[in-house]
Amino acid sequence: MASEVEKDLKKLYADRLKDRRQSKTRRRLRAEASPQALTQLLPIYFDKSPQTLSKIEETRALISWEKYVGESAASQSQAVRLRAGTLTVKVLSPIWMQQLSLFKDRILKHYRRDFPNLKIRNIFFTS
Repeated sequence: MASEVEKDLKKLYADRLKDRRQSKTRRRLRAEASPQALTQLLPIYFDKSPQTLSKIEETRALISWEKYVGESAASQSQAVRLRAGTLTVKVLSPIWMQQLSLFKDRILKHYRRDFPNLKIRNIFFTS
């Protein structure tokens, strides 16, 4: 009788260890199956369409304007177009246009670093 109880306990203990190993595996698998960033998925999805990838990159550059000039300057200006290596920025007042012109080289440097495929050579400010 005692040996049967020991066998049952050993079997229960072995089953418990097996369950623990499986639960760790499930957790690990869930962690590996976490969602990927959209910026990683889009190039894979559009790999056969370089024009689409280029447009996505241009849009990301336009949206990033606030990141490079700051919140206060971005409230007075907006990047509106990117064509032929020229970033066109609409500015609300001449004072802000002058201020942004002074920082043009620094802004260009940041854009070239983060978006090398766009080959941005100039920034054109307009009202």
